[in-house]
Parts: sequence; C-alpha cells; structure tokens
Amino acid sequence: MSISKELAKEEGVLPYLKLATQILDEDGKKKGVKGTGQHKVRFVSDEKIEGVEYGTGNKREEIKYIFEEDGEQKQYRVPVRNDQGELHYFIQRISEFKQGDELILEYKKIPGSFKGYINIRLASGEVIGKEEQKTEPVIDEDGFVVEEKSPEKEDYNPPSTKEDGSVPEEDLPPF
Repeated sequence: MSISKELAKEEGVLPYLKLATQILDEDGKKKGVKGTGQHKVRFVSDEKIEGVEYGTGNKREEIKYIFEEDGEQKQYRVPVRNDQGELHYFIQRISEFKQGDELILEYKKIPGSFKGYINIRLASGEVIGKEEQKTEPVIDEDGFVVEEKSPEKEDYNPPSTKEDGSVPEEDLPPF
C-alpha cells in the first residue's frame, strides 16, 4: 500500500467509485467519456453535504453515497439538483432501494448523444420500480439532438424495464 493511500485510510478519506473515465485524444484534449463496466456494490449510506460545482467553484448541496465494492468502502457524489433545478435522476432512482441492498451500477451511453447516465438495478435481477423518461431526444441524420419531445406529446411511450431491471437501449433516459 502506498504511503498516500495509507494516510488517506487513516484519515477516513474514502476513494471514489469510478463509474466512468474521461477519454483523451493524442493531444490530451477531452474526447468523451467511457464507462468502467458493471460495479457490484452494497448500498451502505447516504448523507447531504455541501459540495463545490466543477468549473465555477460555487457551493451546492450534494448527496454523498457510500457503497462497498469488493470489501472496500467508496464514495459517489451527485448534486441534489440538475441544471434545470429538478431533483437529480440518480437520487430519484436510488430512492427505490434500501440501504444494504446489493446493486449493479453501470454507466450507460445514450445512443446518438454525448450524454450518459448511471443505470441502477438490484444484483439479484429483481425489478424494483420503473425508470421514467421525462424527455426523449430527437436526433437528426448527423447524430445531433435537434429537439426534445415532451411526455405530453401523443407519441410518447414510457420506457419498459427488462427482467434484470435494466432499460432497453431504445428506451434510455436522456440524462
């Protein structure tokens, strides 16, 4: 164990649960995000904390989640509110689970978009709740989002959930 890791452990500083990593091109410029695969974790706890918004340095409310992965506790943080001022989707989805539940967390890319989200499901495959989709992106032939369809439109169909609790790719939420 490195000295830094040992000191962090002594001080109670938990490592972050890394569900996605930044992809860089040859010049070191940001190219996108890549998921790190499925993470089987146990939901240990959550607490409201004061965090700092990346880029602006502004203070904001965040939820700090503690998960246990392979016997090691790790933290994962999300802002309480998204950019539209609504409750963050991760908080909405994880509220359907209990502390102590064994979960699978996995970063999923939204096809035709630069965005992604964290899929949360029980490790047992049991379906809990149903993920709701608030808007559906309309993508042009070049792969760009040209408008957002609202659930009030006639052709809106809420996403279905597979037996393992995951959402079929065609029904992914636009987070």
